[in-house]
Amino acid sequence: MNRRRVVVLGGLAVVLVALAAWVWWPRAAPEEQRAEAPFPWLRAPTTIEPMPGAAPSATEPQAAASAASGAALPARTAASGPVAHDLCGLGRIVVPGSADGGGDREGGALPQLPAPVGRFAFEDAQRRLLQTLAGGDARLRVAAGLLQQPTPGDPAAEAAWARGLVADALASRDAQALRWAATACPFVDDEGACRRRLVRARVQAEPANALHWLDWAAEEPGSADAAWAGLARAQYWREHPLGLAGVLLAAVPPDVPGYLIGSLSMEAMARDAAFPAPPLDPALQRCRGVTGPDCERLARLLVERGDSVQSLMLGRELGEHAGWAPAQLQRLDDEVAALQKQEHHWAVDDKRPLGCETIERQRQHIAAVQRDGELAVLRRNLAAARPASAAAATGAATNPAPTPR
Repeated sequence: MNRRRVVVLGGLAVVLVALAAWVWWPRAAPEEQRAEAPFPWLRAPTTIEPMPGAAPSATEPQAAASAASGAALPARTAASGPVAHDLCGLGRIVVPGSADGGGDREGGALPQLPAPVGRFAFEDAQRRLLQTLAGGDARLRVAAGLLQQPTPGDPAAEAAWARGLVADALASRDAQALRWAATACPFVDDEGACRRRLVRARVQAEPANALHWLDWAAEEPGSADAAWAGLARAQYWREHPLGLAGVLLAAVPPDVPGYLIGSLSMEAMARDAAFPAPPLDPALQRCRGVTGPDCERLARLLVERGDSVQSLMLGRELGEHAGWAPAQLQRLDDEVAALQKQEHHWAVDDKRPLGCETIERQRQHIAAVQRDGELAVLRRNLAAARPASAAAATGAATNPAPTPR
């Protein structure tokens, strides 16, 4: 089963922008000296420095005056194909594009910005955010560690990072941080012992959450009976989708411009979506051919008390093994399909991916998922979308397109 399909699919455009900024964006060589200072926070540029090789524009003075006054800048005409960027918290700037003769374009990603407002500003914002997280409690230090995993290829550095992350998670006694820290276990000497220690701490920290007991059953099959007894007492299922992104948004310095906050959030959202899928195999093995109340209860808990579309899908699968009627299973399939159609509800505006409207939608979505859970948010979005769809269909029926002559 795919990992958190709605989050991954729903945020596909956002994650692609994040990957462009974090993975494919060429980093400066260690010996490179920073030639320009970062652009001052929250000050709109009064001039736009041309990129190397760009022809000067006759509209440059007019563009500068418009930027200083907050007015929209006219798109410049240049052979290299200038790109207009709306940068939330900074303003609107126009920079030359690649020399491909592509003409004027509207909107671009962070790597296309000149260093003072692009790479340098992003690196400074990232550094300040990590300083804030690292100076916080153990849970925040775990979040900081997740965002600065060492580059692969240095086993000693990776092992030191992993040990520190696991130690902070255990000190936090926070179930979410303990779950996050399991991503570091492959880099320590005994991965299995690391994972078992973390999951045991999780069931102690949040015994009402069925997710932890199921993870324990998967990590330590010899304790399956004890884990199943815990599952029988659990009251809900919480995966906390976008939990890391929520922690980041709460910790980002308040004077960081919105376009940089959005880029930082994208990286955290991509990492949230990459956490391992909950293991359903222990429950499926125990419930195969069994129609007892424990299996039925767990399936209903996943469907009725879960916080993610993933939990709905897991509950549907377990319900099938528990003997649910085909009509009930079909209703769940239909709901999952309908929720997945909400995947672009908060997607970026391709023309203004760093503009305030996109950043605010992203912020609102993360906050809503943190507060209410992913499943509740998508269900609410679906309910709001249905009247609009019905109204559009009614309008099309009452005002049909004219017949071509």
